[in-house]
Amino acid sequence: MAIRERELPVGWYPGDKSGVLSMIREFESAWGSPPWAGSALACIAPHAGWAFSGALAWAAWMAADTPDTAVIVGGHLPGGFGFLSAPADGFETPLGVVRLDVDINQKVSKILGARPDKAVDNTVEIHLPLLAARFPNASVAWFRAPNGPEAGDLGRALSDYADETGKKLFVLGSTDLTHYGPNYGWSPGGTGEQGRSWAGDADKAMAEAFVAMDIPGALALADEKASACSVGAGIAALSYAQARGRTRGTLLGRASSADLAPGPSFVGYCAVAY
Repeated sequence: MAIRERELPVGWYPGDKSGVLSMIREFESAWGSPPWAGSALACIAPHAGWAFSGALAWAAWMAADTPDTAVIVGGHLPGGFGFLSAPADGFETPLGVVRLDVDINQKVSKILGARPDKAVDNTVEIHLPLLAARFPNASVAWFRAPNGPEAGDLGRALSDYADETGKKLFVLGSTDLTHYGPNYGWSPGGTGEQGRSWAGDADKAMAEAFVAMDIPGALALADEKASACSVGAGIAALSYAQARGRTRGTLLGRASSADLAPGPSFVGYCAVAY
């Protein structure tokens, strides 16, 4: 059995079970008992280190209805790149191994022509311990989608698979929002409070596009304002939700790394449930 080992260092998320569960308890206490918990078939969530975006990421997992398989869609791929899927039987987390849903991985990968994902990348891995904590009996499918309209093909293929098999899926699209400041070479709104305001407006517009399930709008914002680093992952999730009959999402929250670490460079985050 081929197990994909943890690749991100401990700074991204805790290295042991007690640390993971302790942070999740903090996230839960921050949210309380929201009305949207346990009702979503798809979500969009961030993928930064847990100290910065873990509470929003956990909100998405709290929103999820119990699945047979959770499909985590990452990104960091340009439009036209094609799809990737992880070649493994399971994935190491501090809470134990999360097993791969081999059937969905093989069938959907074949439809999309997905290639093996062998790179170190945070967009999927950051969510694996959250899945293990929220749904310890669920399997996982690992994909990464390009930042183009073709990302919707993944969501539709997953919906077709659910229809054909009767399997209950939860699809999570993993994307952060605007990466702003000198660290990212992107400061069109200036510096200081003006820059924060510009980035906040860009983040708000992207979150609203995700809520409205506006794929052309989200792609345009990502292209013109760089307001999502992995917009294709979000498009895959909302396309799955559209195919399952959803017409609008619910914004669970929006935040910025500058809320915790003020400085000239910062990243925005949001969580949306369908």
